[in-house]
Amino acid sequence: MKSLLFIGHEFHQKTKSADFLKDLLSEKYEVESIYLNPDENYSFENLAGKSYDVVILWQLMPSIKELRKYIQFKHCAFFPMYDMTKTLNSPLWSEYVECNIINFAKDFHNTCINGGLSSYYIQYFPKPQNITDYGDEASVFFWQRSEKITTKTLEKVIDADKINKLFLHKSTDPKNKFIPPAKLWGEKVVYSSWFDTKEEMQKYIQKSALYFAPRKYEGIGMSFLEAMATGRCVIAPDYPTMNEYIKNGETGFLYNLKKPKKLDISDIRNIQKNTVAYIKHGYDNWQIEKYRIFEYIESTPKTNIEKINEHILSLIHISEPTRHAQI
Repeated sequence: MKSLLFIGHEFHQKTKSADFLKDLLSEKYEVESIYLNPDENYSFENLAGKSYDVVILWQLMPSIKELRKYIQFKHCAFFPMYDMTKTLNSPLWSEYVECNIINFAKDFHNTCINGGLSSYYIQYFPKPQNITDYGDEASVFFWQRSEKITTKTLEKVIDADKINKLFLHKSTDPKNKFIPPAKLWGEKVVYSSWFDTKEEMQKYIQKSALYFAPRKYEGIGMSFLEAMATGRCVIAPDYPTMNEYIKNGETGFLYNLKKPKKLDISDIRNIQKNTVAYIKHGYDNWQIEKYRIFEYIESTPKTNIEKINEHILSLIHISEPTRHAQI
């Protein structure tokens, strides 16, 4: 069996958001994993002398030249996250001409292609869950992960008077602080902090029919996709990747984050049923398409060097390269 080194963000050890890919890779490769904190100085010295058939970079963007100082590998594939790499804003991208970029966000796939990089697009779908309860239509689950989308945003999109319960999950992303809800929510708020298992959290989410998406951009968007997989009606900003899955008014709601307005959420049950059917169809397709990832990983990169050079030359004024993408 071929060898593969999986390099990921240490936060994924908690969220388990990369497990679906690692499980897939383990069908063909002997997988060795390391997790790094991109906010701390890290080195690949402990890997010195090792050799792999494939290196997978999951949401981290280290220097390829630095990596090659310590290990040997035949193929390198990079899975970027749209939320922090939505533009090719670093000269470090010049080192990624030897990588195949595998995108779960179509918007960023197009950006990579236009920038001369070798990119493949595939749309992920989670497994549909067994739904025993579609949840309270007057209840919403919201995981405040950033300071850009808070309960203040929620108030502009949903009439608080029509909500009986707000299940507010207090577990922010790194470098973000929790913003308490306004007094108008009163005793409607039920707080949570963390769950021991993903299954426990999913059961908790199913108490509500509504799920308020926590972030402006998503690379894949595991949190909102798993909510859709449990038949929740997701309300999200009109940005990737949410708008690559949600059809406004049919499989959820999209709103203008810059100018949010109140939504008509009177048809929640039909939207939930549409969502279940949509996820089921998407998952069936994913079960077939996912094996293309093996082809993408080991194919010869289709890089347009002229486009790469043109883009990188326009960025030479940047002194500090972006080294990683956040979750």
